[in-house]
Amino acid sequence: MRFLSVVSILTFAFVVACHSQQIQPAQNYPPPGKLIDIGGRKLQLNCSGKGSPTVILVAGGGAYSIDWALVQPKVAQTTRVCSYDQAGLGWSDSGPADETVEQTIADLHALLHAAGEKGPYLLVGASIAGIYIQAYQHAFPEEVAGLVFTNSSNHVGLEVKGKVGLLWNLTEEEIRSDFPPSPPFDKGPKPTREEDPFDRLPPDLQKVRLWLDIRQWEESDPAKAGPESLLSWRKEFLREFAQSEAAKEPPLGTLPVVVVASDPIAPDSERKSREGAAARLDFLSSNSTHITATGSGHEIHLNQPDRVAQGITQAMSMARKP
Repeated sequence: MRFLSVVSILTFAFVVACHSQQIQPAQNYPPPGKLIDIGGRKLQLNCSGKGSPTVILVAGGGAYSIDWALVQPKVAQTTRVCSYDQAGLGWSDSGPADETVEQTIADLHALLHAAGEKGPYLLVGASIAGIYIQAYQHAFPEEVAGLVFTNSSNHVGLEVKGKVGLLWNLTEEEIRSDFPPSPPFDKGPKPTREEDPFDRLPPDLQKVRLWLDIRQWEESDPAKAGPESLLSWRKEFLREFAQSEAAKEPPLGTLPVVVVASDPIAPDSERKSREGAAARLDFLSSNSTHITATGSGHEIHLNQPDRVAQGITQAMSMARKP
């Protein structure tokens, strides 16, 4: 699902298309990692370093594996770390239901096993990937050594018939009523350059990223967009809310959890409301740590990569304790 009438509220950015450095990529760029067959289609996986637990970097909506380029080399100094492109992004083939929670976690599970990457894994999720890594832990708890959230989605909104509502407060019927987009949604101008925060990537990677953006723009067709991924996100948000609200004890027990966020820990009242989705992350486990990236934009892994590397290192230390 690309280029939809999804409204980004506060910290969450969803649509990829219009990052705007006068670079005109005129060639195909090879993938930084390997193309792994997961059963009739291939996903790109880029791993480096040695050690355990293996860190898996999961990018946010419409983002690429190369967006972790300022973090991955730092982590690779102390352990095994992998980034990958989700289906339909970067060098990875599309699947039947791209960006849905169900396909995303099934793809990642198949990818890691097909590549022979051994668990348990320390999952790191940026932005909307916060719900992906929680869903993975819910489906495969024995494979997860810990979770690291980096500005995971807080307010995810959708404009339906001129009215903006939080995704989990809308009904399935309201979400479906916004598709196909009407009037036809304009996917915007062709990307010509990379702007903040993607201009923080090395110049050679900015060229690659622009090439990927242009290819994504050329292949997109908003008129064919459907509600499947948004419905999937809504379902997962509601499951996670219900899990947190029903538990008398931290729902993830003592699983290591590190939250890297632009803001400090939210007050208790915010944690108990559904006006945001991020406040409760600090309370998923009794073994959690909060790291504040003061002054950072949404993409902390690009704005303050040392903060994210610090969070991953701390989570590794917690996971390695008996």
